[in-house]
Amino acid sequence: MRKHIKGITALLTGTILTAGVFTGCGVQGSIAEQSSQPAANQTVVSQSETGAKETATSGAQDGGQATEKKDAGKLQVSYPAGNIRVTVNILALEKGYFAEEGVEVEPVAIGGNDALTAINEENGALDILTAGFVADVQSIGAGYDLTFVAGTAVEGGAVIAKKGNADQYKGTDKVLNLDAVTSAKLGLARNEAAWVVTRQYLLDNGVAPEKIAEIENESTGKISYYADQTATAQAVQKGEVDLGFLPMEFALLYADAYDLEIVTAAGTLSPDYVCCREVTSSKRFSDKYDAFVAYETARIRAFEYYKQGETDDAIKADVVKTVADYSGKEADYVETYLYGGVTKFAVDPNTKGIQKYVEAANNSGVFTGNAVDFGSYDITQNINTTAYKEALDNLIAANPDNAFYKELLVEYSKAN
Repeated sequence: MRKHIKGITALLTGTILTAGVFTGCGVQGSIAEQSSQPAANQTVVSQSETGAKETATSGAQDGGQATEKKDAGKLQVSYPAGNIRVTVNILALEKGYFAEEGVEVEPVAIGGNDALTAINEENGALDILTAGFVADVQSIGAGYDLTFVAGTAVEGGAVIAKKGNADQYKGTDKVLNLDAVTSAKLGLARNEAAWVVTRQYLLDNGVAPEKIAEIENESTGKISYYADQTATAQAVQKGEVDLGFLPMEFALLYADAYDLEIVTAAGTLSPDYVCCREVTSSKRFSDKYDAFVAYETARIRAFEYYKQGETDDAIKADVVKTVADYSGKEADYVETYLYGGVTKFAVDPNTKGIQKYVEAANNSGVFTGNAVDFGSYDITQNINTTAYKEALDNLIAANPDNAFYKELLVEYSKAN
């Protein structure tokens, strides 16, 4: 891991310092699940246990009088083992914000299709899935009752080349050299978000749809699809393909091992494109609405605390330690991931971003075979921002001078 950390740090001193990143949400799994396991003694515990120190005394007023303890109910929430892209949720859990807001959050180690099935079931074992996006939309296309309620992260992908080859694919007046990219042989895992975003960038900059279709047709020899991110990275290293498309953390972690360099962050091609969303079912959202409001209130507070770490070294150290201890990751890896330009969190639901990405993903053929035609389907019927907005409004009412909350309200008005 130390070697990998050095590789990440070296890359971050270059042109990708501005990249905001996460895993490509069009694929299953994450680097967190594959590159490291949680600490051996780590167990999944409920929020009521981890937040025990935040009980009735958390609301104490001057003179030692405690306010009445809130009770908004309980939510079962996915916390993928070792995955630090859910840092905001980790902080809300471990710093006691959920407890303070009166919602009991039970971390559940379930993800992928099993998580979506559990949410869709009447009496499933999960209320909120915190990671992924494309699989969520595909499940909606299969008839699942799913509703996006908030965000976890934005952006997350990278276009990569073999070390020494990246410059030829960079444009002068555009981010990419369109001729070089469309002439290159490409490699990716199917549904990779970095390609979905790059594909839309090419279309938006005048590349003909017919040209894109030719590139994506395996019979032309212009593209190869791989089983996973590791195979994609190895193909670029071996020269089997010229350009690869990976989640950013894979691109960074594999840079030294597979002689890779980054052509561009996918976020540069489409700033703030949606990645991981928080999804539930409309029934759970309705039945447990108060819990969702309390849950989002705590997450907004945790997001604020994380952001304070960008300018306050003591808070940053505490955030890094909290996340490292919970996830079992090395502290230097966590610090680089959270504060080194690798990660870009966003708790806003981002309705417009969801619409834009669904359109781009549908154009790329990601949703082919679904019963729903996402070319005409109104995805907004599967988005409900009310709990997030109520949480934000409540925080602003209680903290009228808080500039951070006001900034989030401006962001909300633009994105929804």
